[in-house]
Amino acid sequence: MLLSTLLAIEATARPKTDRIVVISDTHLLAPELVTPGSAIDRADGGDSKMMAMSDDIMEAITDSIIHIKPSLVLITGDLTHNGERASHERMARYLERMAQHGIQPLVIPGNHDCNNPYASRYAGEKTQPAATVTREEFAAIYRDYGYGAPSRRDPASLSYCCEPLEGLVVIGIDSNMDEQNTLTSRGDSTDSYHNGGRIKAETLEWVVEQAAQARSQGKHVIAMMHHHLAPHFDQEDKLLTNYIVKRHKEIAERLMQAGIHTMFTGHLHVTDAVTLHNAATSDSLVEVATGSAICYPFALRVAELNRNHSRLSIDTRWLTATKHCPTLRDQGRQRIINAAPGMAAMLSGKAWDKMGGRMAQLKAMLEMGGRKANLPETPQQATQLALRHLKEVLARTLLAVVEGNEQDKDVEGIIAQGQQGIRAMIQEVVPDQADNLWDFFQTSVYPKLDPLVRSVLEDRNAVGTPTESHTDDLHLTLTL
Repeated sequence: MLLSTLLAIEATARPKTDRIVVISDTHLLAPELVTPGSAIDRADGGDSKMMAMSDDIMEAITDSIIHIKPSLVLITGDLTHNGERASHERMARYLERMAQHGIQPLVIPGNHDCNNPYASRYAGEKTQPAATVTREEFAAIYRDYGYGAPSRRDPASLSYCCEPLEGLVVIGIDSNMDEQNTLTSRGDSTDSYHNGGRIKAETLEWVVEQAAQARSQGKHVIAMMHHHLAPHFDQEDKLLTNYIVKRHKEIAERLMQAGIHTMFTGHLHVTDAVTLHNAATSDSLVEVATGSAICYPFALRVAELNRNHSRLSIDTRWLTATKHCPTLRDQGRQRIINAAPGMAAMLSGKAWDKMGGRMAQLKAMLEMGGRKANLPETPQQATQLALRHLKEVLARTLLAVVEGNEQDKDVEGIIAQGQQGIRAMIQEVVPDQADNLWDFFQTSVYPKLDPLVRSVLEDRNAVGTPTESHTDDLHLTLTL
């Protein structure tokens, strides 16, 4: 009896906490949309996403969430592969299963989820159109997961505000531009698709009002949306403009003023966290981006709220296997390595766009005095040049970025290998002038690139500025 009494006292004294699981970019493709054949093989084979296994992965994630027993699950967009109605209905069934175990899922759409002209059925050898959903249909399907009573809805978007736990307000922000998509299946002349992000002016005012009202009532606020609000590496807003919302600096200032200091996002498929400061450096907001649930390393965020919901301690866990794929982690890692050629094509394509028109002029300049210059003559040749010398270091960089906490990797080794690859490229292109051009690269070019490289590989933001910061990507505690 004494032991029972002591255990009861201990249980009463122990602070009650609530857990939140955060996942993103589940890209679920309903099994009924797939008949095995070359169509799904083509779509799945060249992608870092494990698209053909998305349902198997979502089942394993659901099992894991039920085992973790959180109070809330937040899904920050791109619930489906390409907005297929059947995929949304399949996702809703997984969320219903969570709800049956006393778990409240909340969702927000991503750029893939609504009005998507590329919604498809993979029927053996053929890819065929499939029904997508409108924004209103999205809200109807997920009415129990953010879009029904007792949530408050923004009249101008798919944003909403709710209080799933007493004293904790969650604001889901719609950052998508799918209203601008056009679909021939609905009578438009062409199919068009917008994956960039923005928050409408009227939506921003609505979000600020909801957050300020919650704060005035002594409640704590967290927000989620699909696109990034803060650059997760320096110059993200210039190099990857479709991954960060327009006017992000202005919007971040407004959200901080309204009392939003924690934002969950997705979209870029990286597991990363960044601290953003206001102009006066008197306030800050931490954005926690979660990688795609169907991409290596298959991240789930598990956050523990303290008793009064003022502090959130986040731990990152990984899905390692599914019912049908015991080697999920190894297969997913290889997919990232296999993505290096695509990254090389993207980088060389950007360089070609800037230099291609001047290539003949550059060749003539380098060949003055009878020297030889082996410059690529097409974007494809430029890609092959990059792959010959940079393929391995690009794969190492990709793995470091998607895993998070890049600074724990062999940063100096990656940088040295990259520099060796660039020197080998120079040697191949202009063998007679390689030493001089390498010296020029080291003294005049690389110093301008070094802050960006350090930002990516050392997980630093605003490098060299008064607000330079480093935020642990995987394990962090936030004050709400």
